[in-house]
Amino acid sequence: MDYFIAQFRRLRLLLDAFLAPEVTAVLLPLARPALRLCAGDGVPLRLGGAPLLPPDEPWPEWNGRPLDFLGAIDFSGFAPFGKIPGLPASATAAFYYASDTPRPWGDEAAQRDGWRVFTGALQTAAPPPGATPYPETALSAAPFLSMPSAQEPAVQRLETIYSGILPVYAQLHAAWTRHTWPDNAPAHQLGGWPALVQRPVGPDCLYASMGRTLDSPKPPALTPDEHRAAEDWRLLLQLDSDPRLGWYWGDPGRVYFCNRQNTPLEETWLTLQAA
Repeated sequence: MDYFIAQFRRLRLLLDAFLAPEVTAVLLPLARPALRLCAGDGVPLRLGGAPLLPPDEPWPEWNGRPLDFLGAIDFSGFAPFGKIPGLPASATAAFYYASDTPRPWGDEAAQRDGWRVFTGALQTAAPPPGATPYPETALSAAPFLSMPSAQEPAVQRLETIYSGILPVYAQLHAAWTRHTWPDNAPAHQLGGWPALVQRPVGPDCLYASMGRTLDSPKPPALTPDEHRAAEDWRLLLQLDSDPRLGWYWGDPGRVYFCNRQNTPLEETWLTLQAA
């Protein structure tokens, strides 16, 4: 937690240098602890590699195609970082996705079987023919403070109070991202605010999981109850395009596994964004 405290102080200095104190006072509580997954120091983990499944669990499929194993994460290994909202304190989760094209974007309820998250006792499983293997890639999880993109409703609401703040905040957000992320590293991340390619992921997860179309009204047209329901969807795992793993989701393109608070990881929703 000492790292998050130090990051919070640096973030305050950055915001204070360009924003009025009352604006900084609103933005600072929006900072969310997160873990970036990249080369360097931190808690070691691996993406890709040998698939893991619960005992006697059949290999997951979507539209007759086997899903592809993206990686498994032991969340108990992150205990030294303290509580990170949105991440389980102890669980090992294996992530699967129908990653080959045509792939599900998570924009329809009927695509629900296009990804799976398995927890509990996991063991090595042999992939069936047709599953795409991805090379085991060693990374490290390191803590950082994430800030919402300027497109997020929490920031958009600020613009209604302090007109003209969005362009300034967008530049500060970009500067903070450069400070907290290695240059040109794929943006793999656990928890925190997502690094958006297009738009906030909460409304998309809410609508698609309920069987609504994504052209339904978006913020600020949502009702207060819909706002709360959309913002209850939090980032669990963000996976960027990464040539080391053979992942290419678009240019740029990212996959977001999102979950609601106090719900099983198996109920995670996926959404894909690409330019």
